[in-house]
Amino acid sequence: MKILVADDHPLFRDALELSVRQSWPDAEVGCIGSLLELPAVRQLPDGAPALSLRYDLIVLDWRMPGAEGSNPVSVLRQAGIEGPVAVVTGAEDPVTALEVLRCGAEAYLPKTTPRRVLAQALRLVAEGGSFVPKYVALDLTHMTDLSLDIDEAEEAEDPVAEGEGALSSPLTDREQQVLCMLATGATNKEIGRHLSLQEVTVKLHTRRILRKLGARNRTDAVRRAQQAGLLSRSLDEATS
Repeated sequence: MKILVADDHPLFRDALELSVRQSWPDAEVGCIGSLLELPAVRQLPDGAPALSLRYDLIVLDWRMPGAEGSNPVSVLRQAGIEGPVAVVTGAEDPVTALEVLRCGAEAYLPKTTPRRVLAQALRLVAEGGSFVPKYVALDLTHMTDLSLDIDEAEEAEDPVAEGEGALSSPLTDREQQVLCMLATGATNKEIGRHLSLQEVTVKLHTRRILRKLGARNRTDAVRRAQQAGLLSRSLDEATS
């Protein structure tokens, strides 16, 4: 188990490290106070990472030195750092939560989250799940229906590269489950009920799937997934 903890406040960083080590005593845990301290990954001449460094869990503060003018998740990816991201932040509002999830993080956790809930959420993310506090998810439901529909409409107008099956990054286990359900024609509500997810979470997973597959819509995503062999395992696993 390999874990990265990134927070610029030493006291809170130490508390996060302690929580992580209590949950995974044998884990290899790295701690940084700035994204400028990210582990070096060998790069190509054009500056792009030649290799990726994968963690089983990344616990990340949302406002980090080294991410000025960008978001910290994008900085991680550009540096070749891969792995599920749980953002732990002092910004406790639905706008920040939506921004965090849209950038590809698997979890949004305010720093006021109780330690027990934090530990459970981090374990869920490490196992391929996602987490948003219920009270934040309720606020998100009033924001995302319109905003996600607008974004998807804008994306549908953009040309999509025909590199069939070329994933921009691997699907998580949860995204794979959602994809299998999409292939059956299930609605967001049906997927949420089957996978015990809130409908807004299903929408965000679907959005990430479309982005990773370079797809215009759900039908296009399923087609690309089939061509890439991502649906080769029986769909019965998703519906049983």
